[in-house]
Amino acid sequence: MPISGRLDFLFVERCRVEVEDGVPVVVSVANDEELMTPIPAARLAVLMLAPGTSVTHGAIVALARMGCLLLWTGEHGVRIYSAGKPGGAIGQHLQKQALLLADPVFRLAAARRLYKVMMGKDPPQGRSVDQLRGLEGVWVREAYARLSDEHGVIWPGRNQKSLDTVNQAISQATSTLYGISEAVILAMGLSPAIGIVHAGSDRSLVFDLADTVKFVTVVPVAFRVAAENPGMPGRDLSGVVRRACRDLFVREKLLERLVTICKHVVFDDALDSH
Repeated sequence: MPISGRLDFLFVERCRVEVEDGVPVVVSVANDEELMTPIPAARLAVLMLAPGTSVTHGAIVALARMGCLLLWTGEHGVRIYSAGKPGGAIGQHLQKQALLLADPVFRLAAARRLYKVMMGKDPPQGRSVDQLRGLEGVWVREAYARLSDEHGVIWPGRNQKSLDTVNQAISQATSTLYGISEAVILAMGLSPAIGIVHAGSDRSLVFDLADTVKFVTVVPVAFRVAAENPGMPGRDLSGVVRRACRDLFVREKLLERLVTICKHVVFDDALDSH
């Protein structure tokens, strides 16, 4: 089944992943009794393994054969530490990515496609990637200010180290989006490190892809949660934000949407747009 037609992801923690009669299962303990829950691996894009999880060699083989990507993540899926071999990886995809980074004309055309998806309109003509990045900065500040007004939340400015509720909520929400964006990129056989606008990070393309939908998906969720839960402790807030993002991903079919956007930005040869 192609990645766009699958469920987005399953997040498991403090359990074992094994194989029972050829089917991957989650083995958990409740009331001193082991419970086995089948994993719909053939319809699943990504299985995210959080701390406290172990997986058998047989389960890894079965998941790989079914085209389900395995990701080893941090608490709440905030970070991805390692990934299994993505099903259906295509060498030509990496070649196209490398061409985007190496050829200024291709890169500019891709950057224009990316910003059009993000901002909902064509960026100005005759601008370099650096100049487009500057325009993005202005657009982002205006987007934060607009969401602050809409939700009645005092906006102190974006600061990833700040402990205020809205900044913590945004950090958790964007981390969740980065996780599913990286899952899409890996499942498509692309490299997260080869970006279009972002560069110099092992997640450059992750940031690029997430930026296309960030301000119409998880950032509004973060502002809403912050408005409804002022002063909530960080760990409790993290859980509320993650659940709200999960509901959004399912409701909006975000996995399928991100696959479509990634294909358009990376592979469409709209060179006449620069």
